[in-house]
Amino acid sequence: MDALGNELNRLLVDTYRAAGKIEEIMLEDLSDGKLSMSEMRAIECVGSGRQKGRTVTEISQELDITLPSVTAMMKRLETKGYVTRQRSLEDARQVRVRLTESGTHAYIGYLFAQRKMINAVRRSFEDDDAEVLVRSLKSLNEFFRQKMEELK
Repeated sequence: MDALGNELNRLLVDTYRAAGKIEEIMLEDLSDGKLSMSEMRAIECVGSGRQKGRTVTEISQELDITLPSVTAMMKRLETKGYVTRQRSLEDARQVRVRLTESGTHAYIGYLFAQRKMINAVRRSFEDDDAEVLVRSLKSLNEFFRQKMEELK
């Protein structure tokens, strides 16, 4: 690999690790260590369904994890008091998952922490540089999405 390739690789790996570590620290503070990152992603997914909640199938598809894994995770989150599960009135085969008050607090707190981080990132760039960054990240994201589809 040439020098530019090495630098790009190092930057991608370092950025990924740093962002993940920041999220872990934020989540640790937010949940007192009670939630894993995958559980928080599930809470975020359920919370985006608002009062209606989400079905286990919808959560599985959005998070790209198997139905049995989602079911097990929802059981854990229900035991921890973050979600409730209820059979759908329209279709008894479906289970609707909704956030409890604790789940809603975790969801809102996580969104607030994300927004705070994004605002801090935005403030660290001049407007023109931020626009270049967004365009570059869009291209990078599209590249990785295409590679992911090719590998499936």
